[in-house]
Amino acid sequence: METAAKNLQVPRSSGDQNARETADSAVRNFSIVVGGPVYDLLLRFHLVRQTLPNVWRRIVALLVITWLPLLLLSLREGLAFGHQVRIPFLYDCATYGRLLIGLPLLLYAELLIDPAIRQAVSEFVEARLVPDQELPKFESILRRVQRMRDSWIPEVILLVLAFFPTYLLQHEWVTGVITNWHTTATGMSAAGWWYAVVSAPFMRYIAYRWVFRYFLWPVLLWQISRLQLTLMPTHPDRAAGLNFLAMTQRHFGILACAIGCSVAGRVANTMLFEGARLASFESRLIGFGVLSVIVGLLPLALLIPKLKEVRKQGLLDYGRFAKTYTESFDRKWVHYAARPAEPMLGTPDLQSLADLGNSFAFIEKMRKTPISRTLVQQLAGWTAIPLVPVIILGTPLPVLMREVMKLIM
Repeated sequence: METAAKNLQVPRSSGDQNARETADSAVRNFSIVVGGPVYDLLLRFHLVRQTLPNVWRRIVALLVITWLPLLLLSLREGLAFGHQVRIPFLYDCATYGRLLIGLPLLLYAELLIDPAIRQAVSEFVEARLVPDQELPKFESILRRVQRMRDSWIPEVILLVLAFFPTYLLQHEWVTGVITNWHTTATGMSAAGWWYAVVSAPFMRYIAYRWVFRYFLWPVLLWQISRLQLTLMPTHPDRAAGLNFLAMTQRHFGILACAIGCSVAGRVANTMLFEGARLASFESRLIGFGVLSVIVGLLPLALLIPKLKEVRKQGLLDYGRFAKTYTESFDRKWVHYAARPAEPMLGTPDLQSLADLGNSFAFIEKMRKTPISRTLVQQLAGWTAIPLVPVIILGTPLPVLMREVMKLIM
């Protein structure tokens, strides 16, 4: 911060500098991912480390708890492969999608999302989007969001929802519908009970925890947007200097990808073992993709009122400035009382007039949200990744080859 101040050659008081340093410290310690009552409990028993790189250890530990016992119990009961049931454990696409791919992705998402959020929050301070007089309110917002993260009430609700026996309400767990490794013709297997009591609740808790964490992100953005931010309507990013938030938002696409793995696994099971056709899932898959993109864009949509205000004020300010300048230009070069001494050809006044017009046009084209086409494409791409194998599985080979050739040609 001192280097930036020297480069700009803007004198700042010691009070302002102290406020900046305090804000920088608050940003460095800020996280909506690392923390919470359960996390603190695990930290107290040394089951996790303070920093995020222990994600890989937690992934292995969760697979040992959620997936490995299912394999061992299925092998013991003869349900891992063979013809004893319609869907043996090792042939179950839904289990692969949920536990071997989706669950690790939900944990790995911490490595992508947490640093991205911290960098975005830091950008508000480093780029001086938050003026010095607003820094105390900015720090208060960060502390408030972290208190919400550390509250016991939402954590208890998440645990209750996660461990509620939802298998009683699910079609695939009904005896006699279709035999599989967890629900045979005679009832639930030992592997099925482990999945219902241990594996599925762990998966749901981590997914619900991400839902709550994702809720905190728009809360943070909304509260920051209510500050008196220093936003420039002529900023080249066409979002008043907030386009960096789109680069942050794209990282949340991995959550849609993780959930999509579970969706894709269930669809694949239905197609492989129940003879369903891909066309019967078309509307649901499209709906899932569209909903995922919409949910991924909603946090940035909360900034629309702020950016509309910036654009409106920019048009007014630059409109008044343009009126003053064009009046001066007109008096000097068009309706002059005395001919100017300098030649009109090559005068910088013409370039200034053109630059002013470009600036005004730039403000008119300013986006009302940091949402861009690139961001939409990135979120859609994350959502589509787990669905591609299902589409390939359900598309006849000649049709698939014909579509591929169309893309190549």
